[in-house]
Amino acid sequence: MKEKLIIIGSGLAGLAAALAAAEQGQSSVLVSELPPERSQSVLAEGGINGELSGKTEDVLPHWADTVQAGAGLSDPNAVRGMVEAAPGIVRWLAELGTAFQRTPEGLALRRLGGHRKARTLFAGSSTGKAAMSVWSCSSGQRRDERTFSRPRNRHSEK
Repeated sequence: MKEKLIIIGSGLAGLAAALAAAEQGQSSVLVSELPPERSQSVLAEGGINGELSGKTEDVLPHWADTVQAGAGLSDPNAVRGMVEAAPGIVRWLAELGTAFQRTPEGLALRRLGGHRKARTLFAGSSTGKAAMSVWSCSSGQRRDERTFSRPRNRHSEK
């Protein structure tokens, strides 16, 4: 019997983990109180930041903007890892079919608060929902099983 990877959560992070595992030939089980279509990721509206210029030197301003916007609450090393990984992640989302806004030149970018440059990809006002719909389909097609726990009946709890 082949072991399965147990993934807690059915939002974007959980689905990304399941998809990455499937691409490595590892089957997985998602365990969550809610199904993907009711996860918090669906509610994400603004967009996803990623420096897509392809220039390494443009990552530092993205890092600086993010650390400053975090008002001293973010770990600078974690932010560095995030902004360095962001271009690959947003390109991967686009390749999976996330319906990001486009212009004749390619992906549309906008500037959100706290950032000095337009580096936010978006899908109207429902970026999270657009990404989740693609990820749900992609991961569902590649995994042999999906497990969700039922929401607790809050009216019967004491």
